[in-house]
Amino acid sequence: MRRLCSAALAVGLSLAACKTGPNLSTDYGQTARENYELAIGEFTDKDYEEAIQYADFVRIRFPFSRYAVEAELLIARAEFAQGNYTTSQDQFKQFYKLHPTHKHVLNGWCAYMAAVSAYMNAPEGFFLMPPHYQRDQDQLQDALVELAYFFDHYPNSPMHPLAIKLQDEVRRRLLEHELYVAKFYLDRDRPEAAIGRLETAHKSYSGIGLDAEVLFLLALTYLKMDEIELSRTTFAELQAQHPKHHHGRQARLYLKYIQDTYGPADASRKRPDRSPPRPVAPPRPKQVDEEALKAKGKPKAALEGRTGSL
Repeated sequence: MRRLCSAALAVGLSLAACKTGPNLSTDYGQTARENYELAIGEFTDKDYEEAIQYADFVRIRFPFSRYAVEAELLIARAEFAQGNYTTSQDQFKQFYKLHPTHKHVLNGWCAYMAAVSAYMNAPEGFFLMPPHYQRDQDQLQDALVELAYFFDHYPNSPMHPLAIKLQDEVRRRLLEHELYVAKFYLDRDRPEAAIGRLETAHKSYSGIGLDAEVLFLLALTYLKMDEIELSRTTFAELQAQHPKHHHGRQARLYLKYIQDTYGPADASRKRPDRSPPRPVAPPRPKQVDEEALKAKGKPKAALEGRTGSL
């Protein structure tokens, strides 16, 4: 008997260890409130899978309860806490679209969390992987889109200072990527490919701490492309805006070099042709002589008979 009891206890423990979610008959509460409170308890204990199970039960079983709305938001928070950032981004966006009068939608928190989810989904540095600025930046572009929505719809949100900091960080990382690509082309002596990246960096990502480096690379690339006046203007801007930066001091030397080599500024100086190459049309097919083609296709005997008759 003891052996049977021990075996039954072992089986019960093994089944409990294999449990993956609440049991419908015993673990769920009778009301939406009870199940939502169970979900909150699991979330507080950082058992996010269990929290999602309870919250999803509330959402499906009690769809017209006010707790169903709160359960949807709790699911998005649990997905974020687990690191499922793509899922949490979609769920935060869906929530603020479906429940525009909810307090966490009205204060901009859900829109802000959608942007944070996109940012957290971007690649991070890892010792076995390339640096983040060498990898795909689509998630950071998504974060900028989400932030643009936030700033457009919630200008008075209490999350506004945090959103500004997040936007600066996203723009800084995108700028690092643009500089990496530009340097990649410059190292391979392809300034024409680098100039577009640098011009975009100067226009779109100014004011986040890397302006001196952007201006220096831009002016240097202009000089390599024989854009003398653009190079002169950019070096002068660098020297004026960042006189104490080491690139600002280098700009002074380059301005002297340009003055000594090319003379004073000349607005009418001839510029290099930077237009993209025109595509070359493929060769046209040769004209086919239809009579010769027909004659070629006739049997040999028919041709011999025709010759004999002549």
